[in-house]
Amino acid sequence: MKRYLLPLCAVTFLSSPVQAEEFTPSYTEWQRTAQNPLSPNFRLPLEYNFYGNAPAGNVNVLSFAPIMPIKFDGWNIINQLTLSVMWTPGDITGIKGLPEPYTGDGHGGSDGYAAGLADTDFTSYFSSTIGKDFTYGFGPTFTFPTDEPTRELGSGKFSMGPALMLVYQPKQWTLSLEIQQIWSVFGSSEREEVSQMIVQPSIYYNLPQGWYLLSDMQMVANWRSNSEQRWTVPIGAGVGKLFKIGENAINSRLGGYYNPVTPDAGPTWSMNFSVEFIFGN
Repeated sequence: MKRYLLPLCAVTFLSSPVQAEEFTPSYTEWQRTAQNPLSPNFRLPLEYNFYGNAPAGNVNVLSFAPIMPIKFDGWNIINQLTLSVMWTPGDITGIKGLPEPYTGDGHGGSDGYAAGLADTDFTSYFSSTIGKDFTYGFGPTFTFPTDEPTRELGSGKFSMGPALMLVYQPKQWTLSLEIQQIWSVFGSSEREEVSQMIVQPSIYYNLPQGWYLLSDMQMVANWRSNSEQRWTVPIGAGVGKLFKIGENAINSRLGGYYNPVTPDAGPTWSMNFSVEFIFGN
């Protein structure tokens, strides 16, 4: 009996890591999760955006946008709250949250720049899947004027509207499209009404060991501007790396974009960097 005990223990010891590995998501699975904003995982992303070469100066935006899912049988509610700190000289548009050029009386320093809390966004997607590769979501989006209406760190208006997201993930690709449209409801009478649309197509191509290439061009349309000053259309690309940490993951990415179409008061290029902690289900 004893002579069978050692081989049995050895087999058990050797098989345990294999069995544990079966329950650990692979890089491919984590990449699909990280690149699908509608996946029902709790996330904590931190993103920095720099918008350069606008006539009035540059804009810096640091955003914290936790994603908080609520799971149902066959459906999910994907809630995202976006808190942003902005640094801007004013008189800049062509950016989400800055629908018209404006310079208020809230400058924060001798260089003419203002800094502080920008408008706060909240979006809630009702989401489900078709097959294993296609995810869709729809719901409302809101913008709250959390900056002072006399400053240039936001729109000065409470706005709301519909949002739609489609995500398709064949093999090592992720293709997605997000569309949001907001209209102002009430706010400062000194500020212009808001009608702004965000269209963001995204393309990801996954590489081994958590690496991937990406292009997520956030196009902005301010409908109250005349047709020559309405659109911001970027082109560009970036690179990302996903790191597995036990049952969780960290997703990091860096991108740069040039705006061949931009309003006269808008930036001509931008860059962004983000780090996101993703919790496993």
